Amino acid sequence: MSFKKLLFVCMGNSCSSPMAETIMQNLMVKTSLYWEVDSAALRTWNIGRRPNAQCLRVLREHGLRSDHFCRLLSIQDFYYFDYIITMNMHVHKELLVWMDANHVDRSSQVLMLDSFGPNGKSLISLTPAHKMKSFRNAYYHIKECCKKLIIDQQVKIVQYHLPSSDDEDERKYQMMSQTQTVDSSESPESLNIECKKQFPSRSSFNISCSLCSVPKSHQKKLCQKCGQKFLAKL
Repeated sequence: MSFKKLLFVCMGNSCSSPMAETIMQNLMVKTSLYWEVDSAALRTWNIGRRPNAQCLRVLREHGLRSDHFCRLLSIQDFYYFDYIITMNMHVHKELLVWMDANHVDRSSQVLMLDSFGPNGKSLISLTPAHKMKSFRNAYYHIKECCKKLIIDQQVKIVQYHLPSSDDEDERKYQMMSQTQTVDSSESPESLNIECKKQFPSRSSFNISCSLCSVPKSHQKKLCQKCGQKFLAKL
């Protein structure tokens, strides 16, 4: 799985690009992708400030948070990041003008997030003047675009299966499996029975030990089709 570096860009780095940064980071956690994600602005309006309050509120509604501080796009970003991703067509055109004015000889690939959107629908240019409804709609639009962006990278997505919620029994069980020794007078089958007596809920665990033939791995690499279905449910 290749490591990638993504930079989302909007006008003020206060509304849509920090939202996209946080959404993408959350999707990476859920799909076991280890990419570096950041966001930046074309204008100096909000440098050093936290993202817009409505942006942060929408993220909180979905259990997310952003620790981002608005910053300005630099020429060095074009040599550091693999992808510079503009939020919509308007920002994309502005970025091309910015690149021409600053004589940027880019090594990164410039993409438009809207190009990954469903049904060719364009993301509005969010501003602090927009109402919460616009920010909420933008959240879902950005999330769908980010999913499509991940799928188009042809990466292997890993789905994790969490073990039993009975953490204390699981911890004791692991300690037992590591310290128990099988002597010549006692068969593995009898130890397996003893194990199940001490841990009656062990059948729901998904951890291998020297006594029970249960698969060790809690993770599963998904094929491209299954990965798309998994992403669609997120």
